[in-house]
Amino acid sequence: MATKKQPVMEWTDDHDILLLREMIASELFQFKKGSPDRGKIWESIQERLNKLDNPKFMIKEKRGVRDRWNLLQAKFKRTFSAKDKKKSDDKEAAEEIRKKAMEHMASKKNQTNLLEAAPKRAEEAEVMRLNS
Repeated sequence: MATKKQPVMEWTDDHDILLLREMIASELFQFKKGSPDRGKIWESIQERLNKLDNPKFMIKEKRGVRDRWNLLQAKFKRTFSAKDKKKSDDKEAAEEIRKKAMEHMASKKNQTNLLEAAPKRAEEAEVMRLNS
């Protein structure tokens, strides 16, 4: 006879939020990673979540909640490292724009100085010509 397989649980945002709340409430992180005490906490989290009706949890063993936590943690790190990289790229782009703007302003200032100096030089040249 074939045994009926238990359906695989699909994690939703609601499941994740409840998992994280249980982790906080149980003070999971006060125990060393891999310790028997921490293992008991993971088991109690799994049991409490499985008792809930809405949303329904179907976690077979403590490893399920631990693995989900590791996945959430990895997603968080990837998201923030990507954001940090984007910020870094944005900073580099902003620095490049600032540098180009400063160069542009410096060249405009040089052009303005040349334009302002041109009539003065023409006047000096005229004076020198008349004095010769």
